[in-house]
Parts: sequence; structure tokens; C-alpha cells
Amino acid sequence: MSSVNLNNIYVGDNGRIQLSGGSSNIDFVDVVDKMIAARRLPADSLETRIESNDDKLTALKDLQTLIGTLKDSMANLYGATSFDKSKNIFESKQIFASTDSSTLAGELIGITASNAASTGSYTFEVDQVATKHKLSTDTLAVAASADITGITGTGQFTLTGGIGSSQITVAAEDTLQDIRDKINNAKDNTGIQASVIKVSATESTLILTSTSEGEDNRMSFSDDTGNVLQSLGILTDPTTINAANVIDNGDNASIKLDGISITRSSNEFSDLVDGLSISLYDAEPGTKITIDVEQDLNQAKTAIIDFVDAYNAVQTFINEKTFVDETTGEASEDAILIGNSTVKNIESSLQQIAGTFAKGVTDRAGKDDYSVLAEIGIDFVAYGTNTDPLLDNTFVVDETKLNAALLDEPTEVMELFLFRGKSDNSDLTMTGFNGKTNAAQYDFNIDASGGMINSVTYDITIDGVTTTGKNATVSGNSITTTDGLRLFYGGDKTAADTASVTTSAGIGAQLYFQLDSLLKEEDGALSQEISAFETQNTSYQEKIDRIDERLESQRENLMDRFIAMETSLARMKTIQNSLDELMASSSDSS
Repeated sequence: MSSVNLNNIYVGDNGRIQLSGGSSNIDFVDVVDKMIAARRLPADSLETRIESNDDKLTALKDLQTLIGTLKDSMANLYGATSFDKSKNIFESKQIFASTDSSTLAGELIGITASNAASTGSYTFEVDQVATKHKLSTDTLAVAASADITGITGTGQFTLTGGIGSSQITVAAEDTLQDIRDKINNAKDNTGIQASVIKVSATESTLILTSTSEGEDNRMSFSDDTGNVLQSLGILTDPTTINAANVIDNGDNASIKLDGISITRSSNEFSDLVDGLSISLYDAEPGTKITIDVEQDLNQAKTAIIDFVDAYNAVQTFINEKTFVDETTGEASEDAILIGNSTVKNIESSLQQIAGTFAKGVTDRAGKDDYSVLAEIGIDFVAYGTNTDPLLDNTFVVDETKLNAALLDEPTEVMELFLFRGKSDNSDLTMTGFNGKTNAAQYDFNIDASGGMINSVTYDITIDGVTTTGKNATVSGNSITTTDGLRLFYGGDKTAADTASVTTSAGIGAQLYFQLDSLLKEEDGALSQEISAFETQNTSYQEKIDRIDERLESQRENLMDRFIAMETSLARMKTIQNSLDELMASSSDSS
């Protein structure tokens, strides 16, 4: 009994089960597969390239994320302008509070400082906190949910609070709870809210309270029809001091700041001192609260350390993805970006800026003008001292030196990092800049008359070389130079004016704009490199698809030809078998 090789069985495109090589003893399916596989070698090569590109794309996108984190770490370290100085970490403030009594300052007052606050010391006294106006009705001999028409009658009355007025209608069979709900429904229009207190099973009272503190939010009432208010025991003018049923007069807050008496209708002060937000908690007349506002150098230090960590993460990643063993000369398995010119250029440009000088600041003998990061304790790993090659070209921080720099010369540390602009005319202030703005001296001539700026020309001096007669762009009060320096002119614009603005570009500003350039979606070097690999992969895949489409047609053609051959062989065998049988029959007959 003959056996069947199941490996030679296949299902054709028509769904029929067929035997490969049943007549020829040739496994033509295997033959066709090997022929197609040989012809597909170019597609296999393209798939290998796509796989390699995918690995590089993953690494490049990881690098893009790390560089984005580095850029984010510079957000408060490059000198971005804002009216409240919120984007300048060196302007961060901290509060120290103390009292001249046993009461803790935090029990009387709370103060927060924004970057806009000036450093200094203030003395507060809290004489009176602002309160909400509050009063009650008479205690009524009725349950809160019971019909009180017999007591109040029906009618209309008007509530007037700090927001406005609203008329309330009391109908027959209304309860105190109904009146409460009607008052509360009008709360957004009046600034008055109500609650019901159950005095006993048969006694209740209504409490009315202003939603905001201060004298401006005190309540007043009037009976319009009927005598509902009179029946409830509510005074039509309940602002009378110590009037019956008045629980709280709704007084203003009263404080002294450096001996100056100040009142406000709220316990929240945000307009007293620029940059300070003040909350009053309790009053204690005579107790002096000393508030010291100082630079929060810890925030500046944290931002600098975060920058160093983010920079090192980028450099370590590049080291890993381009590592070559100096001894063997062989690249590591992870070195998938080795030889990538874009990555090499990124590494070189970052190292160059990180090791460069701040522009426009000086570093002369006897001066504390920092111009390089090493002067504040941030330096590259010394050559030959590093045992881990992945840490090559990373930063190390001397915290003792950094702390001393921040404590002794915080302004100089700030200038080392930030882009700064200083004007000799208080009417002209810097409002912005970009990566092309120079560290220079700008001498402006402002032609103004009739309340308008007609034109602005300027001379610019860079590294001792002066270019004269340049024209700035003017839009209203805004002035923009050709290199992107933006300024605001606040003069009366009735006569010509002059101003000199000196700018410096710190290392943080230089690095920030370099990172921004690398990450630009359209023309950033890193974005373009990623796009190039993605485009290449798309092209490779299209070629693979075309090859596979062509090979599929060839495979079908080859299969059809082999099947035709098998069919012909089968017929020939059938004929041969018939002849053999005929010959055998003839032989038997003779």
C-alpha cells in the first residue's frame, strides 16, 4: 500500500484540494515557493532596511523627547519677558513672617508673593477682619415646614444686597422653608442667602446672610405689599448698629501697613502691594506682624540642577547610541545612530553653546561678572577622569560653588543665563526678543509728534563695530528692530526722543533658541531627519508592495503551468495504462 506525503497537499485559489507532484513526483509547490523566494530577495533587503530605519526612528524620537525636556527645563532660564516676571525663575520670592506676640503670624494673616513682588520688609496690624452681614427673624411659634400664613400674611417684599435687588412673593400656605427657598433662588441677583433654624419642635427662625463680606454688601429690605417683613420681625433698615436681631454688622476689614490705616470690603487683598496676595484670618489689634519678602534662591538652584540633569540625559543617550569601544573599535549593539551626521551636529552644537561665553557680559579682573558655566560650578567631566564612557561630555555640578554664586551674586548668575535688556530711558522698555537678537547697544532716535510715533531709526554696536541708520518697524507703541528686539514706548509722543538699550545674551538664552531650532516641526534638523527616515520607509514599503504584487502574479502563472503539466502527465499515464492493459489482454488471448 502506497503512502501519501501530506506536505504535497495544498489548497488552490479555487478552493480545491490538490496533490503537488502527484504525477511527476515533483513537489512543484515547494519549487514555486523557492523560485518566488529567490525573486523576492530585493524585497527582503528592503524590509531589512525598514527594520533598521524603524530602530533609528525610535531612537531619534526618543532623542527628540529628551531634547524637548531639555528645552522645557530652560523655560524659566532664558529670559522670556512677561509683565509679572512669572517666566524669570530668578525673580521667585519667598515669605518670612513673624509677630511681636505669642500669636503665630499664620493665625492672623496669610501672604503669598509672585515674581512681581519687590524684595523688602513690611509691618502689618490686623485691627478688624471683614465679616458678612447677618441677621435673623423673630423666633416664630411654628414648625419650619408648617403653614405660617397666619403669622406673616401674604404679600411682596424686596431684598437688596451687594449684587442687586429682587422681589419675593409670599403666598398663602407658604412655610418658612418656602420663603427660604425663594430667597435662595434669587441669591445670584441679590447676594443674600437664607437658612432655617429649628429652635424647637414648634419654634423656628429664618437666618439671612450676605454672600460677601463688607459694608458694601450689607442687606436692606422693604415691604412692598402686605407686612411680611414686619410679621417676621425683620427691620427694613437692619444696618443700624446693634439693632435687634442683627447677628453681625458686616464690617469692612481694617489693617495698618507700616502705620498707614487701610480698609477693604474683603479679607482678600491683591491690590495693596504689587505682587503680594494677602488673606486675613483673624484680628488682633496691637500685634505687629513683620513680613520679609526675599528672593527664593532655592527655586533658581532647582531650575539650574534640572537643566543640568536634562542636558546630561541628552548627552548620555547620544553616547549610548553612538558608542564605539576604543579598544576593539567595534560599535555596541545599541549604537544604532553611529555615523548619523544630524545627531553628531546636534551633539557638537549643544556642547559648543554649553561651553561658550555669555554675550554682552564681561569677565574682568576684580569683577564678578560670570561669563561661563564653570565659574558657578557647572563644568564638563574632566577628560580622563571618567570611568563610564556613557558619561563623556556630561556636566558635573560643584554645589558648594553654585550655592556661593547664588548667595553672593544672584544677579550675575541671572545674567549668565538670561537674555537681558537695560534702557536708559524709562519710557522705552524691552518686551521681547528672538534667537536672532544680538547682544549689542542700540541707540534709538524716536521721531514723534501729535501723539504718534512717525518713525524710529537706530544705530547698533556689536563687539565694538557700529552700524548706523537702521530702520525699526513701528506699530502703535511697539517698536521692533530688524534682528527681533521688541520694545514698548510709553512716552507722550509729542516730541522727538532718544534712548539707549543695552542687551546681553546669556548661555540659557543661546541654548534655548538652539533647542527650539532643532525641534521646529517644519525645518528643524531633528524633525527633518525623522521625516527623511519616514519618507524613506514609505518609499521602501511601496517598492515592496509592487514587488509582492508582481510576484503574486508570477506565482499564479507558475502554479498554473505546473498544474497543466501534472494534468498532461496524468492523461499520458492513463493512456499508457490503457495501452498496457490492451497489450496484456492481447497477449493473454494468444
